[in-house]
Amino acid sequence: MTPWRAVLALGLAAAGLAVPGCGKKGPPLAPLARVPQRVMDATARRTGDEVAITFTIPSSNIDETKPADIGRVDVFAYTAMAPSDVRDPRRMALVGSVQVRKPPEPPSEGDARKEPAPPSPPEPGEDQGARATVTEMLTADMLVPVSPDRKVPVPPQPEAVSWLGTPFVPALAGPVPKAEARRYYVVYGVNRGGNRGPASARPGVPVGPPPAAPLQPNLESTEGGVRVTWTVPAGARLPYQEPAEGGVLEATTRGMEPAPPLTYVVYRVSPDGPASLTEKPVTALTFTDTGSGFGVEQCYDVRMVTTEGPVSFESAPSPPACITPVDTFPPPAPTSLAVVAGEGAISLIWEGVDAPDLAGYLVLRGEAPSGELAPLFQDPIREGTYRDATAKPGMRYLYAVVAVDRATPPNRSALSNKVEETAR
Repeated sequence: MTPWRAVLALGLAAAGLAVPGCGKKGPPLAPLARVPQRVMDATARRTGDEVAITFTIPSSNIDETKPADIGRVDVFAYTAMAPSDVRDPRRMALVGSVQVRKPPEPPSEGDARKEPAPPSPPEPGEDQGARATVTEMLTADMLVPVSPDRKVPVPPQPEAVSWLGTPFVPALAGPVPKAEARRYYVVYGVNRGGNRGPASARPGVPVGPPPAAPLQPNLESTEGGVRVTWTVPAGARLPYQEPAEGGVLEATTRGMEPAPPLTYVVYRVSPDGPASLTEKPVTALTFTDTGSGFGVEQCYDVRMVTTEGPVSFESAPSPPACITPVDTFPPPAPTSLAVVAGEGAISLIWEGVDAPDLAGYLVLRGEAPSGELAPLFQDPIREGTYRDATAKPGMRYLYAVVAVDRATPPNRSALSNKVEETAR
């Protein structure tokens, strides 16, 4: 046997020993169980005793495959002194679930040759990638913090010393904020087999008293909309700015951070309920509702809101205020009025104006040089030209133009420039 044949035979024998039972079927492998990816954008908003948890339904799995194997999204809650106090979902309360409908299967080549099936009603639930909200009404028992899953010992802190060898005492930085319990929320995506995906971040809303409500707002009708202005009660504080009981000052570095500015949301109130007008909380004490209309009563309230990352906490609403805006705002005056006399008529031309409620223009005429100006017609015209065929030959006239709007009664602009001309 040649050397290379010997080597080949030896390799085949080794392969046979390494893989016994070659050619026999083993037990089937378990199917790969995919779970939805982590919910990345969970936010919590408390308004009074209602908390709204909003999130985006996952559209992919943790291995980045799409679409996600997801049948529902569960929202759990617990009240604790720290978010890490509870890790076991069995110690949390289920706030609610959002069912997720299965996306349609992509058509195959064989489906193109088949008769189209009648459309079936969609599954109940929300689509993958949609924004969803689950709400919870807080009760007294929900405000009591639970005990931690386990006690974590805190290692002793070494005493700080100065370079001279004497104990170092940090400067007083103000009152120590009192420890505050929070209601934490956790969101899980659950696949159709019942397996949970990773837990979301845990936004926690304070369970203490809300911020102080602003005073009743003042309303003013302006050309651009209803201007809402308000003030806050004297000495109003954010909830987490309250000192500890007794106001005892202790050596601490806490409290030196600048306090966040007070922010507000403005609501338009109607029989259908309040509707927020501010996409984001505002820091100014004024806001203009540009979507209000004239002649229709509008009511508003204002609420103070504190925002800490994904968590916001609104105060109770201020006392509402109502106004019926009235259009008393005339359009701009026309400009560049010019006049030309012709046989049997005097022609006028001017620069028009841009106004959303413009009804048109009126031409005013009087005897020159100082005669009283009066409209030549009652219904406004839309054109920027006019031919006065009623002018008497030899008479000298004074002209001006005004713009009018569609209000009742109509608002007139100021006069355009005045021009004189003698009829022929």
